[in-house]
Amino acid sequence: MTTAPDERATSFDPAAAMASRIEAGDQLGALTLARELHPAQLAEAFAGVDQEVTELLVQRLTPRELGASLTYLEPHYRDDLLVGLDPDRIASVLEHVADDVATDIVQELPDDIGREVLDAIPVRQQHAIGALMEHDEESAGGRMTGQLIAILPDRLAGEAIEELRSIQPDATQPFYVYIRDTDGRLGGVVNLRSLLLAPPETPIAELAVADVVSVAASTDQEEAARLLKRYKLLSLPVVDDDGHLLGALTADDLIDVLEDEATEDMFRQVGVHEDEDLRSVRRSIRFRLPWLMVNLLTVLMAAVVVATFEDTVAQVALLAAFLPVVAGQGGNAGIQTLTVVVRSLAVGRLAGRNLWRVVLHEVTTGLVNGVVIGVAVGAAAWAWQGNTTLGLVVGIALAVNMLVGVIAGVLIPMGLQWFRQDPALSAGIWLTTATDVLGFLVFLSLATLLVDAIG
Repeated sequence: MTTAPDERATSFDPAAAMASRIEAGDQLGALTLARELHPAQLAEAFAGVDQEVTELLVQRLTPRELGASLTYLEPHYRDDLLVGLDPDRIASVLEHVADDVATDIVQELPDDIGREVLDAIPVRQQHAIGALMEHDEESAGGRMTGQLIAILPDRLAGEAIEELRSIQPDATQPFYVYIRDTDGRLGGVVNLRSLLLAPPETPIAELAVADVVSVAASTDQEEAARLLKRYKLLSLPVVDDDGHLLGALTADDLIDVLEDEATEDMFRQVGVHEDEDLRSVRRSIRFRLPWLMVNLLTVLMAAVVVATFEDTVAQVALLAAFLPVVAGQGGNAGIQTLTVVVRSLAVGRLAGRNLWRVVLHEVTTGLVNGVVIGVAVGAAAWAWQGNTTLGLVVGIALAVNMLVGVIAGVLIPMGLQWFRQDPALSAGIWLTTATDVLGFLVFLSLATLLVDAIG
């Protein structure tokens, strides 16, 4: 597929272009546009148009055209694309999809439909998908592709090149040739460029790197992606416990894994599900409402604290003006720390051996920032009202709450990890609870002790 010259501009919106043709009643024009688009642009159009438009295109496009775009679609958009299709139609589409993507799609289908689809696809692909489904979806084995290039170690360079020509590998496969012995064990790796430049009579063993960086199939996908990134590889071989070569984790897998994990962390910090999109109001409500209810309960806890000091607030109504300042600054300081800690956990930079160093770093940072901000706000409160005690109370409460925020920003994600939960899971909600409740408690307690001087 190729795009028309005027549709290569960065401002081109495939979804809008598709929708405009449909709204004008030009279904043929929409279909023609879909066939001219690059698969990535077609996937973008699928993600942005209404379900009715999607259904029209799905019925009219060929299995090859649909299969090419599925590689670029997010999982929940793939669900929308395939829903209602006949299993035979889905199977014909999956024949044009990489095995790892096809496996993800089959696993996303209802069990009965998934079995029918598996029965309808070619035997080779059945075996490939079956092998991938044996592994956890979020492991290296679940993410790998079985479409790699592997040859025996006794080949010469010229023979290896002829063998590559005969199997006609996909152009999207990485530029490595893996050495696999007769038992299927990984024995080395050859850079494809080195193979092409070597004299034909050169033994493969002389070109191979024997010390291969590999990863076990059971390794978590995020750790495998970090390993691929650390060694700057185009692909990372995946092996079983006995060293048998099973597949490879490719660079595009790395991008997908890191993007998925970063998105998941970002969403979960605020209680939003990573599968949410902007086309389904029902889905957004289902994902967001439960956490909003949890947040409501935590906010009510802060309200109870304020209500406990009702008499103090009634005596000095001005205290109410500083409540959001104390809570907000504590929350801001905590979010800064929380973001750093969650991201450090996600990329493996934070472990038990340096936990206390991180805690000390954040406490020191929070204390210094809290004192500076506290002095500034306290001075502003004194200058505004001419009341030294009020400025002292506001400054101390703000400094303490910023310290609470940074400590909570470290301990909440670490605590979630200790209980084997996602460190990003709703951490922002619990952090806000801590800074609101403790911030109000410290501020109003100090104000109660010194209420006569403030009034």
